[in-house]
Amino acid sequence: MNTGIYVRVSTEEQALNGFSIRAQIDKLKMYCEVKEWVAIDIYKDEGKSGKNIKEREELLRLIEDIKKGKINNVLVYKIDRLTRSTRDLIDMIDFFNKNNCSFNSLTENIDTKSSTGRMFIKIIGIFAEFERENIVERVKLGLERKVKEGYTIASKNLSYGYCKTKGEKIQKVNQYESYVVRKIFNMYLENFNFTEIAKYLNKYNIKTKNNKNWTPKNIKLILINSNYIGLVRYGINKEKYFEISGKHEPIIKREIFEQVQKKMTKKINIYNQIYCMCGNSLKKKEIISIKNRKYKRKYKYYCPICKKNISQNKLDRLINNEVNGWNSMNYQQKSIIINKKNRITINLNDV
Repeated sequence: MNTGIYVRVSTEEQALNGFSIRAQIDKLKMYCEVKEWVAIDIYKDEGKSGKNIKEREELLRLIEDIKKGKINNVLVYKIDRLTRSTRDLIDMIDFFNKNNCSFNSLTENIDTKSSTGRMFIKIIGIFAEFERENIVERVKLGLERKVKEGYTIASKNLSYGYCKTKGEKIQKVNQYESYVVRKIFNMYLENFNFTEIAKYLNKYNIKTKNNKNWTPKNIKLILINSNYIGLVRYGINKEKYFEISGKHEPIIKREIFEQVQKKMTKKINIYNQIYCMCGNSLKKKEIISIKNRKYKRKYKYYCPICKKNISQNKLDRLINNEVNGWNSMNYQQKSIIINKKNRITINLNDV
C-alpha cells in the first residue's frame, strides 16, 4: 500500500516529555518495512497542537494527497498524533473511508475497515481529547507557578529593553534598548503623545524588538508594561491577570512609572458605557458659571428621555461602587473592564 507517514509533536509535549519527531519516524519506517508497505512521503507537523486540524500545514497536505489518490494508507505512531479532538477524529475516519484510504496506528494496532475498529477509534479519541485538556491545564499551572516564583514566561517575545539567552531563567537589561525605554517614558511625561513618540523613534531609525518601525500601539504597550519596575505579569488582558515581584533588574523608577499610569488612566473613558434605567445612554453636558469674574466649568450627565441628570462627581462615586474599586485601578486593570464593553446601569431616581 502507498503509505503516508504522519508525525506530530506539540511544543508542550516537547517541553514536558522531550517527545521526538525523529523517534516516531524511525519506528514508523521500520513498521512499513515489516508490513511491506511503500512509504511514499513523510508529513511532519512540529510544535503543533492536536487541538485542531486547520493550523497544521502538513496534515492538510496529506489530506490533499489522499484526495489525489497518491496515498491510500495513513500510518501514525499513536491516534492522538492525528488529532486529540473526538469530533475531528470521527470526521477524519469518515474522510479516509470515503476515499478508500486505510488508517493504521502503530501503538493501538486498530483496523478501521471493521466496525469494531471504528468503535475503538472513537473510544480512544475521547480519551485523547481528555488528555489534551489535561496537558493544557498542566501547562497553564506550570506557567502560573513560574511567574509566582518571579520569572518571566516570555521567551521569544521578551519586553523591549531586556534580553535572555537560551537556558537562562532571569532576563537581563539590554543597555541600548533600556535607554530607549527611558526616553519613551520621559517623552510621555513631557506631553508627547503616542504618535509623536513613535515618529521620533522612526526618524532616528530606532527599531522595535522585531526590527520594525514603531507604532502608537507599540508605545502604549511600553508605557503600561510593569516589567520595567521589576514586576512579572501573568494573564495579560484576562480576568486572571496578576503582577508579582520579579527577579530581574528594573529599568524605570517606580515613581516615574506611576506618574505615567496616572496620566494615562485619566484618558480612559468609561462614561460611554453608562446607561439610564430606561435603556438610554447618558449624554454629557458642560455647564459654565461665572463667579468673581472667573469662569468655572462643570460637567453633568443626563438622560435625554427621563430628563434627569447627575453631576460628574456623583457619577464617579457611583461608578466606583458599581465597578469595585474603579478609582484605585491602574491602566491595565481599567482596560480589561473597558474591553468587556459591559453596560453600567444607573438609577437616576436615586440620586
